Amino acid sequence: MQQSTLLHHERPRFELLVGSASFWERARQDIAAARRRVLVQAMTFEGDAAGLPVARAIGESRAADRRVLVDDYTRHVVNDTFLALSRDPALHAEAAETRAMFGRLAAAGTGVRLTNPLGRNPLRYATRNHKKLLVMDDTAWLGGINFSDHNFAWHDMMLRIEHGPTADWLARQFDADWSGDVATRAEGIAGIDLISLDGSRNEAGFAPLLAMFAEARRSIEVISAYPTFPFVDAMARAARRGARVTIYTPRPNNKPIIRDYLLGAAAPAGVELRLTPMMTHAKAALIDGEALVLGSSNFDFVSHRANAEYVATVRDAALIAEFEARMLAPIRDGSGPPAPEDFSVWRSWKARAALRVADALIARLSHGPRIAEWRG
Repeated sequence: MQQSTLLHHERPRFELLVGSASFWERARQDIAAARRRVLVQAMTFEGDAAGLPVARAIGESRAADRRVLVDDYTRHVVNDTFLALSRDPALHAEAAETRAMFGRLAAAGTGVRLTNPLGRNPLRYATRNHKKLLVMDDTAWLGGINFSDHNFAWHDMMLRIEHGPTADWLARQFDADWSGDVATRAEGIAGIDLISLDGSRNEAGFAPLLAMFAEARRSIEVISAYPTFPFVDAMARAARRGARVTIYTPRPNNKPIIRDYLLGAAAPAGVELRLTPMMTHAKAALIDGEALVLGSSNFDFVSHRANAEYVATVRDAALIAEFEARMLAPIRDGSGPPAPEDFSVWRSWKARAALRVADALIARLSHGPRIAEWRG
């Protein structure tokens, strides 16, 4: 690992990019300027109007080290649809273009590997590497955006961190995933608390974050499409201690079972639920107005049990003010309480029961191989 050009005592420079267009335009500039490394990790990276320009930018980069990690999910699911269950020729054509896209990258000298290959056990679908990361020289990106048309269409955000030591640490976690030598690791760097979770030791890794939720003094505001236990349980403990807790989640959720679960679970827990009119894929929590938590985790049971994730907690006043102005204020204004027709006792009960069963099953799964070469 080459030494960073920035010193450890220098403060990070943050940029909050809201929306896929703003994110990609800024990230494209970073890729074009990079000379040492371009490291890209995603769960979904498809050969469509969103993914192809990203692959092209990586392939054209002059960086000495160009590598892409994509989860095996992207070989089996296109536009939120399982290929094995679809006869849609457009989906299968996109899957073929995705294979060709990665083939072109590999032929041009970019390293391409798969994380968490399913192998012959379809149950391992639940044990995904859910990380999203870009590292270009001394700049790193964390957040929720994948490289596909349907992800680019959703409301989301990414955080750009210009800071050599932070980029170096995240590059080392990328290297660990690249080699399959995974572990849950945590580090505090220049006011940023970073966690890299490997999917098999997440309960211990998430414990400090759950405690921070539960011990909130004044307020918690969460933006996520998919929050469930144990994170909602921790929020409920804060609510019982007098904190005002609000979850903003989409009414048009691509996983309506989570919305149905929240519609039944939030009010009894003392949590205010507000529904957004658009699908938001952002993952962020502001605790007591002082700690901003973001990354790839959806604050859900799958993240807690089985997914590999990145989580960062930042206590930078300027960044938090920007987050409040550009993310929270529009969502506060644009969201509303559930309407009577949103809630069904039966749907809520079914959702809660199904998620608890899924949690129990996932808890019994073991991870298979962590890495495989891309072979189309």
